[in-house]
Amino acid sequence: MASHNPAAVINPWISLPPGPVGTVIALALMFLPLLAGIWLLALARTVVTARQVAGSALRLTVAADLGVPPRELAGMSAAALLKIRDEIAFDELTGVMRRASGIAVTERKIARAKRQKEPMVAAFIDVDGLKHLNDTEGHAAGDALLRDVATSLKDRLRGEDVIFRYGGDEFVCLLSGSKLDDAIKAFEDCLAIASRKGRFFSYGAAEYREGDDPVSLLGRADAQLYDRRQARRAAGERVAWREGPRESVTL
Repeated sequence: MASHNPAAVINPWISLPPGPVGTVIALALMFLPLLAGIWLLALARTVVTARQVAGSALRLTVAADLGVPPRELAGMSAAALLKIRDEIAFDELTGVMRRASGIAVTERKIARAKRQKEPMVAAFIDVDGLKHLNDTEGHAAGDALLRDVATSLKDRLRGEDVIFRYGGDEFVCLLSGSKLDDAIKAFEDCLAIASRKGRFFSYGAAEYREGDDPVSLLGRADAQLYDRRQARRAAGERVAWREGPRESVTL
């Protein structure tokens, strides 16, 4: 008479407990490959969906930075989009973020400082002597000056601090979680590092205040930069000069 034991169908050498317990275990073993297959299929679909969502978000980000409709980037791979994003985000000469990406980060940092009620300092950095160096020794010398100042900032500031190139000879630094006195100490250290290479810069720093936006925060930092340059000039230092602080910081 044919056996109706499910364990015998799976493998005649499997030894299972007799009765209903053995039957349940045998049936579970029979359906295990099917369940595993269903799980793998669901996992694969989840991974594909996640990649599609990430790819769409990346495409939207890059399109916004380039100022083009997202559909114009529809045929590009994720790798190509990432390459474009990095080229947009970072200044090739100095290795710090470009202005557009830096302003976007500034907005997020301000929102976080407001939400978490934590201190934050923004600073404007003006490199001394770039125009003179470009005029007398060429742009290669000027490029070396910018790289050295950027390196001096990166060497002293923390990994979580943000540095971006605001203009030709200007950088902005964002120090989340820092009070003004601590930030000034850090920038004095940066200046000491740069001066050992024969490089100099002026800086102005401002601490986040309730209600600040990027324009007001960076505007106060720029005003402090102007005041510091006035003080240096009054002390007899030869520094690049401008008539006054910007009427308003433009983003």
